[in-house]
Amino acid sequence: MIRSARGFTLLELLIAIAIFALLGLGTYRMLDTVLRTDAATRAQEQDLRELVRALAAFERDLLQAQPRPIRDRFGDARPALVGEVLDSAAVEFTRTGWRNPLGTPRARLQRVRWQLSGEQWQRRYWTVIDQAQDSQPQVQQALDGVTRFELRYLNEKGAWVDGWPASDGEQAERNEGLPLAVELTLEHRRYGQLRRVLRLPDGPPKREQQGEGAGAEGEGGEGGESGLGGGMELGL
Repeated sequence: MIRSARGFTLLELLIAIAIFALLGLGTYRMLDTVLRTDAATRAQEQDLRELVRALAAFERDLLQAQPRPIRDRFGDARPALVGEVLDSAAVEFTRTGWRNPLGTPRARLQRVRWQLSGEQWQRRYWTVIDQAQDSQPQVQQALDGVTRFELRYLNEKGAWVDGWPASDGEQAERNEGLPLAVELTLEHRRYGQLRRVLRLPDGPPKREQQGEGAGAEGEGGEGGESGLGGGMELGL
C-alpha cells in the first residue's frame, strides 16, 4: 500500500513566514539600536577629547607665561599679560616654549590671545613679538559650543580681580607683572559649567629677570611672518 506524501498547508506556511518576519524585525531593531548607541558614544568621546585638548592647550600656554611686554602695531607698549573684560573675557600674553622643529630664525617667545567668538573658543597667535602695522594673528578654533568665558586674576594682595594689569604700581612693574593665579570659567552646551584654577609659576628674581629681558628683546626682533609653520598645535 503506497502512502501519499503530505506537505505543508497554506496556514502553516503563513505562520512560519510570520515567525521569521518577527525574528528579522527584532534582529534589525536590535542592530539599529547598537549602531545608534555606538555612534552616540563616538560623538560624545570626540567632544570630550576636544574639550580636554582645548583645556590642556590653554593651561600649557598660561603656565609658560613670561613677564615680557611687547610693542603693538602702533609702537605703544603693551603689558606682558592683558586681561580684558568686554562682552566676553579675553586674555593676551607672552609665552615661551614655541617649538621650532625647522630651525627657522625667530624668537622662542610667542604672543597668544584666547577669546570667545560667537560660541567658538579661539586661540590666536602672532609670529612676531613686537608687532608691525601689517602683523595679523593666526586663528585656531580650540572648542565649539562655548556660551560663556570668564577669567579672574589673583593679585599679590590675595584678591581676585576681573581685569589685568592692576591699576596701582609703577608703569614698568604693571607692564611686566603677572598674576599669581588665573581662574578660568567656561560654560559649555553639553558639559555645563567648567572651572579651573591655574597657578602661574614663580618668576625669576628682579635682577635675573632684567638680564634675561635684554636677551628676549634680541630674540623678539628675529623672524617674521614666515615663522607660521612653527605655531603650537592644539593636539596633545
